[in-house]
Amino acid sequence: MKLSVKRLFAYWLDFVLLAVVLVGLQGLVYISTGGFPFDAFTKGYQIECWVLFSMSLPVWAYFVGFERYRRQTVGKRLLGLQVASGDGSAIRLRQAFGRTLVRLLPWELTHLIVLVPQPWWDVERPANGSLIYIPNALIVLYIAVLLANRGKRGVHDFLAGTKIVESN
Repeated sequence: MKLSVKRLFAYWLDFVLLAVVLVGLQGLVYISTGGFPFDAFTKGYQIECWVLFSMSLPVWAYFVGFERYRRQTVGKRLLGLQVASGDGSAIRLRQAFGRTLVRLLPWELTHLIVLVPQPWWDVERPANGSLIYIPNALIVLYIAVLLANRGKRGVHDFLAGTKIVESN
């Protein structure tokens, strides 16, 4: 399997795992609290704060922690991949954070655009609707860069000084 495909599939596996766990926890919170916070939060900034606390923070911790301290996420491990510094050594915390910042930027921008100032489902036509093209363009750019260099380095690797290697 090509490295670029392995990387994309590993990322997809990580997000499926995270979605199952975090959406499951969200469901448990909803059931155990009788609807809080979902029924209580109506303003975009309230929902955004909840999303940051209950979804983004755990996802960031997952990627930063696993890549810094284990050199691989669950998805990378299943596909035999590891993250490394340019010289092949383990990455530093700053590199793990930088990789995650760039990698998750489209995801975080989407939350902001859809939720703030008002959630899109509460307005007929969102004032900032055209901004959604920005995270989508970033995703296309990220994939194009990954494919152009045959999976060796993504945008987040270039900016963080990292690479992905086979862990055999």
